[in-house]
Amino acid sequence: MWKRRQWSKFAALPLRRMLLLLEAASFLAAARVALLMLPFPRIAKYLGELRAPATESFATNGEQAIAREIGWAVDRAARAVPFRAVCLPRALAAWQMLHLRRVPSRLHFGASKTPGNAAMATHAWLDASGIEVTGYPEANQFVELGYFTR
Repeated sequence: MWKRRQWSKFAALPLRRMLLLLEAASFLAAARVALLMLPFPRIAKYLGELRAPATESFATNGEQAIAREIGWAVDRAARAVPFRAVCLPRALAAWQMLHLRRVPSRLHFGASKTPGNAAMATHAWLDASGIEVTGYPEANQFVELGYFTR
């Protein structure tokens, strides 16, 4: 449950930011439900074609403010929702919000083997218009396996 302090901070925000936070929370919940109910290959079909890692940038100037705002909203909403919103739901929520605004983005997937541990750690992160939207700075600790873009 939200504390009074969180509610008062939320109520003090401009209406535009309140709505952006509510949208982010809705998409986080939708991503969480999709990840619980559907196998990832089915979700991946919706994301588009998986491409090999690339270093080129596809930044455009006019969309950077939108990418920053969505990154802010998803990060704040993820801290407030009543479930654990880790890297993949965050990236999926921001990806959908950017897509609705026609801002191109890349949803990256990476892996890292922790020394002394047989398990492989995985991570998802999102960038758009040259802006690190979600999953940073952790993304720097992972080797990119590929990315989705539309």
